[in-house]
Amino acid sequence: MDFNPDDAQQCLEGVDYPASKEEVVSVAEQNGAPDAMIRMLEGLSRHEFSGQEQVLEDLRAFPQSS
Repeated sequence: MDFNPDDAQQCLEGVDYPASKEEVVSVAEQNGAPDAMIRMLEGLSRHEFSGQEQVLEDLRAFPQSS
């Protein structure tokens, strides 16, 4: 994996929560998030997030392929 979910915090700055998955992805892209993070965000099962910590928890739990 070429992305550490713990590094996501800076890429999520500026998200206005609660936020849809699409809003989170859009802000992450604008903040220059790596492609691996964008793919992970798009693959999350939750469709709305109440806060940044919820996004980070889901990213940490995202199944990793080796």
